[in-house]
Amino acid sequence: MKPLLLTLIGSLLLPLCLAAQQPTTQDEMSIEETRKLAEQGDAAAQTSLGLRYYNGEEVEQDYKQAMEWFRKAADQEGPTAQLLMGLMYYNGDGVEQDYKQALHWYHKAAEQGEARAQFLLGIMYYYGEEVAQDYKQAAYWVEKAYNNGYEEAADFWNQMELEQYK
Repeated sequence: MKPLLLTLIGSLLLPLCLAAQQPTTQDEMSIEETRKLAEQGDAAAQTSLGLRYYNGEEVEQDYKQAMEWFRKAADQEGPTAQLLMGLMYYNGDGVEQDYKQALHWYHKAAEQGEARAQFLLGIMYYYGEEVAQDYKQAAYWVEKAYNNGYEEAADFWNQMELEQYK
């Protein structure tokens, strides 16, 4: 089952990285403007700068720099940055692969309503990844993800027949 989980995780990472290309205030700014705001402590700019380093947009791709900027935003309770840190730990991008750290950051983001993190938590509980396998917790988090707008959660819900665990 783990290959399915890894496929799901990978399929989530691509849309997150492409999200950096969506027109937001930080993404419309030059790298210099974004860096200046990030250095002043703006969490959204820190996340945007981290994504630029992750994707190699206007800078050379550098996972360590991406992680540093995500951590700064995550420490300010930025749920997207927390989710991205979880993904980087899960995949071992620029850091040693660490599922416990991934779980930690997914929880922090999920508790703030980050639907993609809620979905990933549901998957981890369903498969028992670094947590005791718990179908009720899986159902709880997958349903939250769907209710918070992550429509892909419905496919997983139906495929894994989670209704019975509510």
